Amino acid sequence: MKFNYDFSAAIFDMDGTLLDTMPYWRYTTLEYLLAHRLPVEEDVLVRMYSTSSRRLLMEVAQRYGVQMDRAAMISEIEGYMNRHYLYDAQLKSPSVPLFLEKLKRAGVRMCVATGSPRQYAANGLRRLGILDYFDFVTDNYEGRYTKDKPGYFDDVLSRLGVPADRCWVFEDALYAMESAKASGLRVCAIEEDTQLSSREGIKALADVYIRDYGELM
Repeated sequence: MKFNYDFSAAIFDMDGTLLDTMPYWRYTTLEYLLAHRLPVEEDVLVRMYSTSSRRLLMEVAQRYGVQMDRAAMISEIEGYMNRHYLYDAQLKSPSVPLFLEKLKRAGVRMCVATGSPRQYAANGLRRLGILDYFDFVTDNYEGRYTKDKPGYFDDVLSRLGVPADRCWVFEDALYAMESAKASGLRVCAIEEDTQLSSREGIKALADVYIRDYGELM
């Protein structure tokens, strides 16, 4: 694939885009259920890989009449993820640092915009040797908006100091791609198995769809 490198900035998602960590996120459901001695039903195991852990855990709590503080639950599963970032998360593919280096040599400014807490995200990016490629790491907690709102990407663009038409977003999740497109950004979609149910919508929306960054080099 011939990819035009005539742009000024790039916004990268992390989980499922730079790091192969979406399965870890999905299986935080199991970590939480075991930690709290809640039943692990077969239908939950079947749905776990393809369903947000936050949504699935709230469904389990409702099923068994368990009072669950959503904010506390999210904080707990984010803590599970921090351990994965610190110890066993891996790059999405070996081509990730090669692509980042190519962008750096082209003078492209880069940042990470993740749904994970930015300090936890930095732990994984640092351990895997790619943190220094990015001007900053931001998350859903730092600004006025979360990634499901176009204003989120407007604020990131402001920090990068570039107009929308000079910036690409690299993402795996449809909801974030929709927000980015609403802000006027171009989107490169990274294939992610946990997003299978959204794949056709992602392909229809994205400007470019790839399985590996090597396709762009």
